[in-house]
Amino acid sequence: MSNAATIVGVISVVCALILVTSNSRFRQLGFSKGLKLALIWAVIIIGLVMLIQMLGLHTRQ
Repeated sequence: MSNAATIVGVISVVCALILVTSNSRFRQLGFSKGLKLALIWAVIIIGLVMLIQMLGLHTRQ
């Protein structure tokens, strides 16, 4: 995947998360609790992406 596609993918995921959480109970959390949950999700997503890249899994083209 090219760098431009990676950047577009990251921006898309962030925007989707903002839209999903805009009217949910996540807005009622404190800043520190929300930041903690965001960091946990970031670690999970980054870890999965790194695992997929290390295993060399690719989609069919």
